[in-house]
Amino acid sequence: MRPLLSIVAPAFEEERALPMFHEHLARVLDSLDNEYDVEVIYVDDGSADGTLTVLRHLSEADRRVRYLSLSRNFGHQAALTAGLEHATGDLIITMDADLQHPPEIIPRLLREWKKGAAVVLTIRADDPSLKWSKRLGSRMFYRLMRWMSGTEVRPSAADFRLMTRPAVDALLQLGESHRFIRGMVQWLGFPCREVHFTPHSRVAGRSKYTLTKQLSLGLDGMFSFSKLPLRAVTGAGGIMLLAGLGALGWECADHLMGASYVCYATLALGVCFFLFGAVMLGLGIVGEYVGRIYEQVKNRPVYVLKEESRAVLRPWRQDDEDGPVDRHQPTLVFSAESGNHPRQAVREL
Repeated sequence: MRPLLSIVAPAFEEERALPMFHEHLARVLDSLDNEYDVEVIYVDDGSADGTLTVLRHLSEADRRVRYLSLSRNFGHQAALTAGLEHATGDLIITMDADLQHPPEIIPRLLREWKKGAAVVLTIRADDPSLKWSKRLGSRMFYRLMRWMSGTEVRPSAADFRLMTRPAVDALLQLGESHRFIRGMVQWLGFPCREVHFTPHSRVAGRSKYTLTKQLSLGLDGMFSFSKLPLRAVTGAGGIMLLAGLGALGWECADHLMGASYVCYATLALGVCFFLFGAVMLGLGIVGEYVGRIYEQVKNRPVYVLKEESRAVLRPWRQDDEDGPVDRHQPTLVFSAESGNHPRQAVREL
């Protein structure tokens, strides 16, 4: 039985880039035709342009293509999760649909998998088009993550990776609402290899990954994988308490020894501002954790599906009992009304 390869590609307002991306991807997948059965799952992350229309056309033109459309923009990590949950392959590759993740790297990922890796990460070379501040900020963030959490998250690691079915199944068992998939994959601890690549320039449009979204992802990673900020607040509180007790003891000793002193209002005001600021900072850090607990206990889904391809298509396999048929002929194994998970349906077929 040939392995089934699933390609999962989130897309947010990539109307212009998607046809070019799929053309490049199809050429690479055609070259793997003798070794793998293939499905391509595009995830429209609530785009406001014509991305969904393009995906409908692609699914009609290429029987390997399925698409999911989310009800609104839930974010890149949620879109990746949606694609992973609907992927039925033995091997799953996630990548962006803007051609910055070159499809030509896919055969290299598969070669590393054949060497025994359950997870194959891609490591970006420095992109000279990025601002130096963004490159520096990325390095500092990953170093901070390693120091705070003890989880080895590789600097310059991308969401362009290969995972085997056991690795994906394990990843999907992690029920975080605030998802930092790069860290979650590393946390699983499966045998891992790396492939280095040079990112391509965007072929169309502009990056939707704003500074606000980057900061949000960074905070999700930091607060999901480390309790060190809470411990730092506790340590700072202990230091302030000891300093206050020391100052109070010093003043009491001076007073008992008959020394006169003057109360400096400005100094006292500065100390008050410092203490109140420290308290507010501590409350803010605690609030970040409490807010994430609040989001988690509400148990809302990571995403809401608005539309999907009507059926999961099972590509023809060479060992099908019915003999050779058109490999792109659709076989209905799942529908939204059935209530079954698509992967379960494929396994039961």
